Amino acid sequence: MRNIISKISVAALLLAGICSCEKMESYSYIPEVRFVKVYIADTTDKLKNKVKHQLLYFDVIDGDGNLGLNKEDTLDVFNKDSVYYHNLFISVYAKDSSSVIYPLVELNDNLKYRIPYNAPVGQNKYLKAEIKVSIDIPLSYVTFDTIRYEFYVYDRNLNKSNIYETCDIPVKVHGTVYADGTVKKVKEKDE
Repeated sequence: MRNIISKISVAALLLAGICSCEKMESYSYIPEVRFVKVYIADTTDKLKNKVKHQLLYFDVIDGDGNLGLNKEDTLDVFNKDSVYYHNLFISVYAKDSSSVIYPLVELNDNLKYRIPYNAPVGQNKYLKAEIKVSIDIPLSYVTFDTIRYEFYVYDRNLNKSNIYETCDIPVKVHGTVYADGTVKKVKEKDE
């Protein structure tokens, strides 16, 4: 579905140790992801279409800090026809009032991203990052009550992270849903 607009940004990408007197941290070379929260709001996109805007936040830790791709990484296994051209994959599942869970295939084909590469600095070469992905779904398409995301990443050595599944996320919320399922609503102007 081409009306889905999504962007990715990396916030606080590198938290590697710089000082030689710091304790050396050790993490697996296989990346690990963990859901943090999602912010949801009804808004309009740049074309003035009404959309369900979501900001999906998750943490990632990679022991050798080789997560991410440069713009010029388009050859060999990272070519545009390769599954590894993208390094972040998100799947969306919906649940309706009958509690039936089903994949939103039209969305899932578009939720592939390239996380940018930032070389680690300092002695500790691990990478800790918070990733933020912006996803807009046209309101006319939202016929479900609840969504759930599954996501995973690949690092530059093609190590696949764990697949993480979020909690159930009520789509009618205007506010933030945290990993433990708690909701912090935002008071709307009309209320």
